[in-house]
Amino acid sequence: MSPIVILETDYETIDDAIAAKDAYAADLTNQGIPFQQQTLYRATDGARVFMITPIEPEAEADEPRRASSKSRTRRTSPQRRRDRTQ
Repeated sequence: MSPIVILETDYETIDDAIAAKDAYAADLTNQGIPFQQQTLYRATDGARVFMITPIEPEAEADEPRRASSKSRTRRTSPQRRRDRTQ
């Protein structure tokens, strides 16, 4: 799915823009689609830009997993191995 972009300037008031953002977010939530929300600001005039980005289930599964909390065994240096075998 493509990101949903809501410009503050497309609405009469900021409250209307926020209500539209919340409606899109509620719709995605009702459909069970995970998403991220961001509030950005236009460089030209400082107007708010609300971005809602649906997260594809495949993309969620492709993210690298955190390393396990198991401690890793340290390798001994070659010199230490020689000392142990003598």
